[in-house]
Amino acid sequence: MPRPTMIDTMRTLFMTQGPMPDPSAAEIEHNSATVDYEIYSGNSNRKLADEVARRLGVKLSPATVTQFNDGECNIKVNDSVRNTHVYVVQSTCPGRGIPVRTINDHIMELYLLIRCFRRASARTVTAIIPYYGYSRQDEKRRPRVPIASSDFAMLMEAAGVDRILSVDLHSGQIQGQFQQVPVDNLSMFEDFAAFFVKHLLPTFPEGSEVAVVSPDADGTARAKFFLGLLIERGVENVSLAITIRQTTSTSIVLNLVGEVANKECIIIDDIIDTGRRVVQSAEALYDLGALSVGAIATHGIFSGKAIAKIQASDLEYMVVSDSCPIEDKFRRTANKIVQVSCAGVIADAIHSINSGDTVSHLFAFGKE
Repeated sequence: MPRPTMIDTMRTLFMTQGPMPDPSAAEIEHNSATVDYEIYSGNSNRKLADEVARRLGVKLSPATVTQFNDGECNIKVNDSVRNTHVYVVQSTCPGRGIPVRTINDHIMELYLLIRCFRRASARTVTAIIPYYGYSRQDEKRRPRVPIASSDFAMLMEAAGVDRILSVDLHSGQIQGQFQQVPVDNLSMFEDFAAFFVKHLLPTFPEGSEVAVVSPDADGTARAKFFLGLLIERGVENVSLAITIRQTTSTSIVLNLVGEVANKECIIIDDIIDTGRRVVQSAEALYDLGALSVGAIATHGIFSGKAIAKIQASDLEYMVVSDSCPIEDKFRRTANKIVQVSCAGVIADAIHSINSGDTVSHLFAFGKE
């Protein structure tokens, strides 16, 4: 039987990657009536919230989250939450669709939802923020600038949240910016590693050498973690490389630590925003002799013309989670991009928290 090609694999995955079969309506009704928690959602990523609820076998609880004519948030929880554990799913990412909502709109929705649950006497309120907005502003690099990720943490604590769940925070230090609230930093890279081994590795020629590449020095721990996951799954001939960017006013020079010549390269990152850095890294890796280059990142923000830029690039594939939604019009044309849902990781965390079990097996970089 011939080996699958990358084009055939990505076309098939893009069309078939999606939620597993739904539980029966009777099971959902029964579970929703017997569990002691409720799952709510803002407007940033309702599809993800629906999938989390489906994997737990419960209904997404009803709430009105709209806007008044002047742009103010209009929030109303439709059922009683007194003495109930509440989980709110809200990525603080740019909105998709009409009306256009910004990151700041979604933060305000989350803040007001938490306040609403607090005033309605919920037993606990857990904010599930798969993509944590402002996470790249996590230190003071210039005079007279805020540390916005810390200020966002202060806002969440002031709202009265009891716990934060996030997925692959840009930097682990953000957990320490919460003074009173525990933060669980979940990882998608176990799922990404399994996805790579099952779907992408078979498209490489037999005996290929694989290089896991960090696009900068700050992401080395992330790339090393993914490398270890591949080795655990029996991937042979795999190594680590790091590209280091030297930026001036007129040019960008990439220096390489490690070897990529005659290897299948995987760029590992946490956020794809405009797509410029990952495309430039791919071009540099090809110039250095890479046989193929793809990318895996947790959060696909895809600002502006990022998707078109990735489609026009030499990247073979781009694997992201669904922490940030992709507009339907791009789903029909972006055949290099595949989403692996983070709903399973989040649902597992909710189940573990509510049953008093550990969530350490879900943590980012949780293995030594």
